[in-house]
Amino acid sequence: MPAMRARVLIVDDEPIKRSILADELPAAGYTVETASNPLAAEPLLAKAAFDVVLTDLRMPGRDGLSFLKELRERRPDQAVMVMTAYGTVETAVEAMKLGAFDYIQKPFSTEELLLKLDRILSFQGLQRENKALREALGHHGMEAQIIGRSEAIRQVLARIHAVAGTDSTVLITGESGTGKELAARVIHETSHRSAGPFVAVSCAALPRELVEAELFGHEAGAFTGATKRRVGRFELADGGTLLLDDVDDIPLAVQPKLLRAIQERRFERLGGEEAVRVNIRVIATTKRPLSALVASGEFREDLYYRLNVVPLELPPLRERGEDVVLLTEHFLRRAGVRLNRDAPRLTPGALAKLKVHPWPGNVRELEHYVERLVATTQRPELDAADLPELAAAGGAEGIVSLALNGRSRVALTDVVAEVEERLILWALERSGGSLTQAAEMLGVPRSTLQYKLSRLAPSRFPS
Repeated sequence: MPAMRARVLIVDDEPIKRSILADELPAAGYTVETASNPLAAEPLLAKAAFDVVLTDLRMPGRDGLSFLKELRERRPDQAVMVMTAYGTVETAVEAMKLGAFDYIQKPFSTEELLLKLDRILSFQGLQRENKALREALGHHGMEAQIIGRSEAIRQVLARIHAVAGTDSTVLITGESGTGKELAARVIHETSHRSAGPFVAVSCAALPRELVEAELFGHEAGAFTGATKRRVGRFELADGGTLLLDDVDDIPLAVQPKLLRAIQERRFERLGGEEAVRVNIRVIATTKRPLSALVASGEFREDLYYRLNVVPLELPPLRERGEDVVLLTEHFLRRAGVRLNRDAPRLTPGALAKLKVHPWPGNVRELEHYVERLVATTQRPELDAADLPELAAAGGAEGIVSLALNGRSRVALTDVVAEVEERLILWALERSGGSLTQAAEMLGVPRSTLQYKLSRLAPSRFPS
């Protein structure tokens, strides 16, 4: 007997068959409604939900195939089984292609119908269980990676939950190291697209002359070296989520095509003429305020508004003081497993010292710092005095000094460029020329540092 008296709607122009099924199916535990044609079924469908719609394919007036098409358009999850007369199996196959779950050939016994109904209901039960499992894994497994109990992080999680069930474009902002890509992955994994691909593309790491080809793909012969067709990131993300990481680095010349692709979910490969359509969700991150780039003419205003449908700002770690201890303990356990050694225990004094540190590199800096402790420490316990590297750490105001007395104007871009260049020089000198170590010291991804180097004077930064 089906659980909770599953509801079945029978649509058939034969009154005798309707009457027999209406009498026999309730005895097997079903609630049954009947209609003589699709038009008569409409008010029943509008009034209540049915687990299964059983419809004949050949009825006077409106045939069952057109009824099936409309049902699938209006109710994509509606299970439909079609009844077909002997010799019209081809029509039943066509109905299966249109989305019917199963078909049954007349004349049939009630026992045969009950077996097929039971199969449909069992499949629906599995679907519900799988959906519940995906949601449980998403909301608990993925969120476990966004660690924290602070009010700032609670607001972020609430925002993620609110937007995950939609296909709205999300623009994630925040300082380097705050976990923008992780937030994007959580949105994807807790959405209905979780079974689809998650394609992350670092816009900062793409060679400027190949950005369009990387995003949209290219046809053979599109440019020198394009010997065969290549699928771009937009196509690879079809059915899932595309993350445009550091979208602020997209060249101005490519932005019109990016805008159109996001608006229409349609584009042409480089060197191609055929339109490619994709079903994707777009999430973008930026390390620089896009509104400022719009004001300076470096970013299209219409693209900014298209990306900034749902803004999500990640707080810096210095505003999440109470989360530092939780994150430190998590990173200690993870580093211990990864390095196959016992992680040291930090005393309350050591944790307090970590908690008040400003962490300019945010969560990423804390993670790397904890890993260094595990990798270099032989002692089972560390106190505040055992964390000497933090003593000299400070915010930007302790690093950069400005002589502004007597000035009436300051070229902001020139000052920022000069300070950035000096900091890059400092990090490269301290790291012995290692880009990886220099990027870690500056709290930026290696790809970001590499890109910044490419924009500075080659004579000062030889490759």
